[in-house]
Amino acid sequence: MAQIQWKDRYNINFREIDAQHHGLLDLLNELSDQMDGQKHPGSVAHIFTSLGDYAKTHFSTEERYMQAAGYPKLAQHRQEHVAFVNRVQELSQSYDPGDPHLAEETSIFLRDWYLNHITKSDQEYVPHLKRALPTASIEAILFGLEGVVCAMDPAPFVKAIAERSGKAESEVQAALWEDPGLLRELESGQWDLERFDTEASAWAGKPLDQASLASSYAACFQPVPAMLRLADQMKHHQPVALVGNAAPWMRTQGLAGLGLVGHFSAEVLSCEAGLRLPDKGLLLAAAERLGLAPDTCLLIDKDSACLDAAQAARLQTLDYTTPVMLMAQLRRMGLPF
Repeated sequence: MAQIQWKDRYNINFREIDAQHHGLLDLLNELSDQMDGQKHPGSVAHIFTSLGDYAKTHFSTEERYMQAAGYPKLAQHRQEHVAFVNRVQELSQSYDPGDPHLAEETSIFLRDWYLNHITKSDQEYVPHLKRALPTASIEAILFGLEGVVCAMDPAPFVKAIAERSGKAESEVQAALWEDPGLLRELESGQWDLERFDTEASAWAGKPLDQASLASSYAACFQPVPAMLRLADQMKHHQPVALVGNAAPWMRTQGLAGLGLVGHFSAEVLSCEAGLRLPDKGLLLAAAERLGLAPDTCLLIDKDSACLDAAQAARLQTLDYTTPVMLMAQLRRMGLPF
């Protein structure tokens, strides 16, 4: 089966969606090549899995855009997405390299679905998106702190407080994060460190060591080297900001201790802004810190609530999965790094 060549008329002129359409096309063409070559079922199954996973990511992104734009046919469009994922799973399970008719049926289905969906169904929502969402040139990049620049594991902080207080880790976890939550109040800027120390010590029934807490809090964050390198590269072309929920310890110890200093044009932390994600106000504060209009800023994040908030604030968005996939999407979007 001949490969599908990208044409300009497939563009819907929303960078993230167009980049994902390119990525989906690459996987479809790779799958077609594998089947034409009658590759081992294991190799083809791997591509089927990648296609299914990427399709789910793309469809989630697309549906988020349609939701933000108030697209009236969202439910119908979502059904098309579900039907595609289900059919891909069926074709994957029934694939047989010795059956050329099945391979041809699979290639024809994927080709027809892609072209019809891109050129017809997707084009229908474009006017709604253009009326509701920004399409300005991108002048700055906002990197999410948790889950993008750093992997986050709260275990060291929970364990430190449990050991100091003598309370169970499950009880500590609830006290820290359940609304209003001791740590949530600190990260939101509603409390300073003195107030946190008073409230947390009263809850624990004994004083808590601030220095120990600061160290264990920073230990929850593990920088992703590939993302720091990417931030450095992108900073040569446009401002790059780090934005996320963080306690004051991140400013006093975490940024330097974790090696995050110098990679970003600005760090916008919730404790300093007095706003905690997914409050869109924190994202607007980041754009203001960079001196730019929100619609010229691109947020890279993996949390759906944060991405929704960004779109509500008229920022552009990019759904993060892995560094490799992110860089591929940035290339397709024409963003230099």
